[in-house]
Amino acid sequence: MPYPHFDLVQKAHADLQAEGLIGPRSNQDAVEQDKGLLCRRAAYYVHTQRDPSHGLLEKTEGNNSLGYSVDWILRQTDGVGYDVTTDDGVNALPVNGDAHAPDPAYIPRWRPPTAELAQISSTPTPGPEPTPPPDEIVSEIVAEILNAIAASEAAIMAHDDANTQRILDTIDSIKTQVEDSLKKALALILIKRRRDDAAAPPV
Repeated sequence: MPYPHFDLVQKAHADLQAEGLIGPRSNQDAVEQDKGLLCRRAAYYVHTQRDPSHGLLEKTEGNNSLGYSVDWILRQTDGVGYDVTTDDGVNALPVNGDAHAPDPAYIPRWRPPTAELAQISSTPTPGPEPTPPPDEIVSEIVAEILNAIAASEAAIMAHDDANTQRILDTIDSIKTQVEDSLKKALALILIKRRRDDAAAPPV
């Protein structure tokens, strides 16, 4: 009887290839380690998504990977094992092997697969920060300018109107703050334009 969850073995193989964790190897030892990882990833998928009685076969002697069989998924309930990996001498490959006869002697060596053994990271990879849309950039520019002017106006109101020099100094301060704000706005616009140019398809 072939493995009833072979589709998840194939998924594990495709995922590991896409993640760059398995691939063509130059020696058989490396191929065996890839088979072990494929077996552990497949067992984890089956254990967590289909049948929690399916897991790993502990194997600390002979051909093993991290102390587990490189090609067997073991059913805990009756000791039935399934061959799920093979190789072509270079690549670890999924195989839909027939079930082995039940053997209660294997049951004590059954172990649950874990995300760590399957080399599945629980920490999502952060993506690039989204570029704010044009209207959001414009709103930020306008708000920054208005805030600068409002702050300077408040400074003028706080001084004596008869003190001309202070008023002039404050007006100069307004000009400086507005100029700084416009420089920042121009920088934002130039950055966005460069991004748009880089993303545009060639004509």
